[in-house]
Amino acid sequence: MKFKLITLICINALSIFAQSDTLSAPSTTHIFIGASTQYGFIWTHRHNMGHLVKKHIAAFELDISKSDGQERAFHQPFHFPWTGIALHFIPLGNPEELGTAIGIYPFINFPLGKKNRKIKTHLRFGYGIGYITKSFDPIENHKNVAIGSHINACMSLRLNEQWKLNANNYVEFGIGITHFSNGASKLPNLGLNLPLLNFGFHHLFYQNLCTKTSNDHRNQLANTKAILGQRNWKLNLLLVTGFNDLEPPGGKRFGVLNIESSLMRQTARKHKWGLGLDLMYSDAIRIKLATDTIHVSAFENLQPGGKIAYEFVVGRLSFPIEFGIYIYSRYKNLTPVYNRFAVQYLVGKHLLLNISLKTHLARAEYFEFGGGWKF
Repeated sequence: MKFKLITLICINALSIFAQSDTLSAPSTTHIFIGASTQYGFIWTHRHNMGHLVKKHIAAFELDISKSDGQERAFHQPFHFPWTGIALHFIPLGNPEELGTAIGIYPFINFPLGKKNRKIKTHLRFGYGIGYITKSFDPIENHKNVAIGSHINACMSLRLNEQWKLNANNYVEFGIGITHFSNGASKLPNLGLNLPLLNFGFHHLFYQNLCTKTSNDHRNQLANTKAILGQRNWKLNLLLVTGFNDLEPPGGKRFGVLNIESSLMRQTARKHKWGLGLDLMYSDAIRIKLATDTIHVSAFENLQPGGKIAYEFVVGRLSFPIEFGIYIYSRYKNLTPVYNRFAVQYLVGKHLLLNISLKTHLARAEYFEFGGGWKF
């Protein structure tokens, strides 16, 4: 689990800081360092979590962010967003049962609008790795029904107003939500949702004027834009694996192996739509059927599904969202509808790296890790 979640960080960092689609241009690179404080609460999205909430949350975050002096393929469509990495400390208000949450994640900060005004709205999205100091333990911490593992995925979404004080400093204030979950890889996994008010200060740490133009970088950027700008249908074929847990907590983990296909068409620079078929296998489903005295072969345990898919494209990085229906499943205690939320990165023209979360509506089933080929 630790290795796979660290892989998630690597893919995000690769997609944000990779130099394969850049062009040296006469522009200025700015690097800001910042600190912010947050105040909020634990959202009790399940009725059996109420006993975990003792008081409100006061959190603290450090970050470093960069506006790139080199043009990237996704800059113009998104009004030249900033990228960075954040370290988040969140005492959860219940030191005995929850402890402290620590998150580290790369992020992209999207300006909402083209005008360069003194006060400007940004939407920041980050996805990385988290650590919860007090996870569930059947003997020492059995009341923590929210988080079953120390290592978790961490996601942050924040809407900020940035107020420019002068050329070197700005403050920000806004609202956001931070989420910790292990994708049901180890139960319990109700997850932690933390709505937070934010106030921060950022200072210009470094700036550099880029004055050289590289033909190699110019060609790389043109090539990337050509790849991303293709509007014909493309087939994505993925092989992914993962594992999940079954009740009661503390038992054996069971493997997952899926083949996923999507036929996608880019309808705009930022958007793709398509259809697909999945072939899914989960050992946990087979065990659940056996518990109900239904014994099936590995072939009978397969779950084919059909889906519609949407993909939000940020250069070589993309965020697919899928809505599927099981065509066949021997296990009837699940909803017939499943969803998938993914992060993908395109390497070269064809290789896809993938991390995704399969859910049934708001209930996580498992994380998927793998890759595939874009035809």
